[in-house]
Amino acid sequence: MADEERVEPTLDVNGGVPPPPIVEQVQVEEEKPKSKKMLFLIIGLIVVLVGVVGGYFYMQHNAELKRQQEAEDKRPENILKKQLMERKDNAAPIYIALDEMIVNLPGRGGEHYLQTKMVLRTNDGSTEDKIKKFMPVIRDKVITVLSSRQMQELATVEGKTMMAREVALVINSIIAPQLTAIYILQQQPSTADIQNLERIGAVPKETSSGQKITGEAARAAAEFWNVTEMDLPVQAVLFNTFVMQ
Repeated sequence: MADEERVEPTLDVNGGVPPPPIVEQVQVEEEKPKSKKMLFLIIGLIVVLVGVVGGYFYMQHNAELKRQQEAEDKRPENILKKQLMERKDNAAPIYIALDEMIVNLPGRGGEHYLQTKMVLRTNDGSTEDKIKKFMPVIRDKVITVLSSRQMQELATVEGKTMMAREVALVINSIIAPQLTAIYILQQQPSTADIQNLERIGAVPKETSSGQKITGEAARAAAEFWNVTEMDLPVQAVLFNTFVMQ
């Protein structure tokens, strides 16, 4: 058997243990990046959820603060404070011309009438817009004032001055009722004067917030604010023309 080929034994480096399958290693390596992606996705969803919840509560908090501020701004005393803080002592006067008015006047010796053009003096630029907004009501009230005076009264300087003051109060009571009410009560008018001002509509019966303003409340507020004619929206009424017949 000398010619038979001799087979040399080989050394098994793995100690006889077969090598692990290559396919299983590849699957394990693929599962690792998948688990990382899932983790990042969960973290992202948590961040978004926290942001949404936080944003909701932030918006609710801001809305509540806004509601509280609006309620505070509507309080009569805060409205008055704002109006007085906006006074402009050194501001140049602004003149607002009203359309001509013709009214019948009571008096002796037959029928009489008054033909007049008035100019309002203010120092607040927003007053003109307010007057335009309430013009129908203002004209109605002013005509009531003009037609309530006797011709003999308006023939005097005192009569014209008194009527101009009443016209200013009537307009102010429409566009700034609270401020006007306190101003009138600070003047300590007599009962007869109050009744006359109420008759022509110069004493506002309600505040701009729609709440009834009582004499006690107005007097209490008057102790904290010294309101003058210069603090009112319409500071004076001037006559461009004034003809009586």
